[in-house]
Amino acid sequence: MQANNITRVMGSINGTTNYILTQMTEAGQSFEDALADAQKLGYAEANPTADVEGFDAMYKLSILSSMAFHAHMPIEVVYREGITKLTKADFETAQLLGYKIKLLAIGKKNGNRIEVRVHPTMLPATHPLASVRGVFNAIFLTGHAVDDIMLYGRGAGCMPTASAVVSDIVYACHAEKRHQYMTFQNDESMSSEIELVKDFSCIYSVRLRVADLPGTMAAIAGSFAEHGVSLKSVIQLGETDGKSSRITFITHRASEFSVREALKQIEALSCVEEIESMIRVEE
Repeated sequence: MQANNITRVMGSINGTTNYILTQMTEAGQSFEDALADAQKLGYAEANPTADVEGFDAMYKLSILSSMAFHAHMPIEVVYREGITKLTKADFETAQLLGYKIKLLAIGKKNGNRIEVRVHPTMLPATHPLASVRGVFNAIFLTGHAVDDIMLYGRGAGCMPTASAVVSDIVYACHAEKRHQYMTFQNDESMSSEIELVKDFSCIYSVRLRVADLPGTMAAIAGSFAEHGVSLKSVIQLGETDGKSSRITFITHRASEFSVREALKQIEALSCVEEIESMIRVEE
């Protein structure tokens, strides 16, 4: 990839979380049950925080984006969100909408603007990364010459882990001096030309439990509109009890800040019982 100008790095790069999410998707397990299975199989540590809260993926994305974008990207600039708050309802919603949920590490570069983030993401079921199951990892790269390319392999388990560790030890023993990748000067500060994008934009899936009252939809749509968030579709999923309904809103591309501000206003509406989830969507 050295001959390419890489503009996007997107991957499922933690085998433990991918196993858990696969179990939640395919077996309908709760997060707690899927984690317990992962620990029994040796895929998850006794203390799984580094994996399930996205720290491991954050560390990896810091390295990958530094190499891909020719700029030092410290972990402090990576937005991070784990998978511990995902519920069965999230996976049921994703399936009905034609998506799968993955913990994605995402890096994008547009000119001198770079965004780096780790969080649960809805992907179309037809996307190559959506087919990555179990403990497998995959990285999806976009370059100006090769266009899209994906690298795929096992990301957890005793032998894959041992292989990576031994490979590093052998390399360290044979290296005559400290090696630095041409595109990853880790001891240099970030270039002043690079602009980190904290208020990134994407599509959002927002699921609410709302009261069955006249004017409810208008009030919610109005709150989104006040903050410049355009709605792509509105779907009522699941049965109602005659008093409340579960509604999912899919936005057009919008800024993170605008969506969060809209949700603050929506949460205060008397007709809104609960904001059940907000999951970002990548197409």
